Amino acid sequence: MRSRGSTLLEALVALAIAALVLAALSGAMVRARAARAEATARADRLGAARTVLLRLAAELESARRPGTGERFALEPPADGAPPWWSLSFPTAAHGPVAGSTPAADTSVVSYRVERDVDRPGVGTLVRRETTAPVPASEAPPIPVLAGVRALRVRCLDSAGWHPAWQAEDLPHAVEIAIGQDDGRGGTEEFVTAVALQAATP
Repeated sequence: MRSRGSTLLEALVALAIAALVLAALSGAMVRARAARAEATARADRLGAARTVLLRLAAELESARRPGTGERFALEPPADGAPPWWSLSFPTAAHGPVAGSTPAADTSVVSYRVERDVDRPGVGTLVRRETTAPVPASEAPPIPVLAGVRALRVRCLDSAGWHPAWQAEDLPHAVEIAIGQDDGRGGTEEFVTAVALQAATP
């Protein structure tokens, strides 16, 4: 008895089934790759935001009472502007300052958000550092965090929390909230509060 070979129809059916299986596997691999890329991007954003908050917290903990040519200034955004506060203060915790060798005991650091012209409502958090009497506005801005949708800061004294600060004394504490673009049109918020050691009598 002679064995029956496969017909053309059976071969075509087998090829169609194999193509369907391969397409399903390919789709699963593409989705897994996209999910992995999204998780990696989110981890990078979380790490960058936490690093900035930790650095800012360390600088605030070492804030010094303002001296000549220095000030602790918290300025809220203008009406209708994105929720981007700006903060400037003298601190003993600082990095290398351009043009000062060795670095002074106290430097003035400032943080503000510069808008991204290609993305309305999104900006980059920049940091400036100088030693007195050079104003912070003359220091080159260093980008520290991209994709910022909000930078909210408030100061605490014995009367409560304030969205602005121009007093000669230091606040008791500062709360910082950074809202960062989550890559899907939403915002992830990171918040920390820091007690200022130099503000305690």
